[in-house]
Amino acid sequence: MPRNIRLLLLDTLEDLSKENFDKFCFQLLDRREEPKVRRCRVEGKSRLEIADVLVSTFTEDGAGGVAVKLLRDIGCNQQAETLEMPPKTARMVLKDILDNLPREDFETFRSYLVGRKDGVKKIQVEDKSRLDVIEVMISVYTEKEVLKVAEELLREIRCTQDADDLVEEAKKAGLFCSADESCSDEEHFVDKHMDELIQRVTAVPPILDKLLKAKVIQSEAYDEIMAESTSQAKMRALYKGPLRAGRNAKDVFLQILEDQQRFLIDDLMKK
Repeated sequence: MPRNIRLLLLDTLEDLSKENFDKFCFQLLDRREEPKVRRCRVEGKSRLEIADVLVSTFTEDGAGGVAVKLLRDIGCNQQAETLEMPPKTARMVLKDILDNLPREDFETFRSYLVGRKDGVKKIQVEDKSRLDVIEVMISVYTEKEVLKVAEELLREIRCTQDADDLVEEAKKAGLFCSADESCSDEEHFVDKHMDELIQRVTAVPPILDKLLKAKVIQSEAYDEIMAESTSQAKMRALYKGPLRAGRNAKDVFLQILEDQQRFLIDDLMKK
């Protein structure tokens, strides 16, 4: 499962109709296996609160599996398949991109890879297949950094669309290793405190104004989020959309919160 399982669970629950969400909650309460969930933690609760209950009860490692079984029990197989689909690894993302490169571009990619002079030797990749090149790159740069290196190389050889596709696939897989972003295993502050920020940030429009000015969100996304009826719905839409762009977007968001919601951020930092 991706690192932020709560957000993935929230996405899945929000895709359910009200009828199916009610069925999901009923099945959750009707589970015979331990640990069981108390009725007071489920009845009348929002999708966000149910996602939090799943994680707090079954842990981040187990919540996804429980949710998948419940979804299948109520006949929501498509949502179950989406939830249980394992995220791509860096190796898989890179293989998909390099497999789509024309032969000439791949040979140029190999040449520029050797030209970096930061670990890959010509003898390691000369006349080697795409899969062999990927294995060499991972052995030299590690899975954590290899996509960043690959993106840089693709942009250098002017395969811009392929570089953009790599970044997009990396983000979908929760890897977030764009060359213009810092890759970190540490959970970002705004992810760690997502639940409380959604509930406690009430003045959302001024934040959206700042995000629009900083080009973190586009006009279309701005209008869609502003159209949400409550501050909580606006914040959820922000998390589900623009904030998935990566750490840079979250850094800007946090800076705006520190400027506009200083007392709230100070309080969360103490936790």
